[in-house]
Amino acid sequence: MDALVILGATGTGKSDLALELAGNLGVEIVSVDSRQIYKRIDIGTSKPTRAQRDAVPHHMIDLLELDERINASLFACIVENTIEEIISRDKLPVLVGGSGLYFRAIFEGLFDISLDEEDRAEFAESIKDTATNALYEELCKVDPDSGDRIHPNDRYRISRALEVHNLSGTTLSEHILRHKSSSDTGKRSYLKIGIRLKREELYERIDRRTVFMIENGWVEEVGDLLDSGFSPSCPGLKTLGYPEVISYVQGEIERDMMINTIQRLTRQYAKRQETWFRSEADVTWFDAHGESLAEKVISAVTRGRDV
Repeated sequence: MDALVILGATGTGKSDLALELAGNLGVEIVSVDSRQIYKRIDIGTSKPTRAQRDAVPHHMIDLLELDERINASLFACIVENTIEEIISRDKLPVLVGGSGLYFRAIFEGLFDISLDEEDRAEFAESIKDTATNALYEELCKVDPDSGDRIHPNDRYRISRALEVHNLSGTTLSEHILRHKSSSDTGKRSYLKIGIRLKREELYERIDRRTVFMIENGWVEEVGDLLDSGFSPSCPGLKTLGYPEVISYVQGEIERDMMINTIQRLTRQYAKRQETWFRSEADVTWFDAHGESLAEKVISAVTRGRDV
């Protein structure tokens, strides 16, 4: 095992678990979060505090200015170099986050399947009125491996797999297999730990956390950024929750609407994360409230290091 992975939906306590492990294992934490990589946005991204970052080395945080962009492939490349450096210090890299696409790029690499854009638009039009369950049944017929990997309700990934098969004449599974055999991806060994909560409890936690962030300076943080000249169109300010806070600061919406909208969007985001991670292979899932969670994970890490 080269690295430990802690993944799951927002609000499940992944970062807290990673910090608890740091007290028992020699670890450095690698944030796999598409928002924490931006500087200056701290409160709305639940970024680790300065004290936490001083106590345990954290990586992939505060690398970009708000007007800069990054894609999953570049993110994964930086993470790979970071993992290599951490291992060279005889420390255990712990990858923590909820950005599914970034995790996929780290685990498998990303590759481009060139398809004609007009053909893609025509295919999308042809299936727009087809029920998701019917599309999933079709996928299982033409590409059973993708059917096993993709959740039956994940319409986006189902449609993408069918699009690849219909337009390229080759299944998505075969494309992935060819990519893996012709690249260096997959050379790392990961122990994947998933953290989950019952949906109702997760949503309640998200709602409480949103109010907490507002009451602890999120509005002031955004106001300071706007006063400093940062445009609301900056990529870093387009992340979850920030457009709503900007609208409130600019007097476009009321406080209650801001909070309610952020809560709703965050719940929707968490649901999408859960759907994504359910299809992730080789994840050992734990209840966030399970007894001795940290001890169980430490035991798993110990066994993984002995393999």
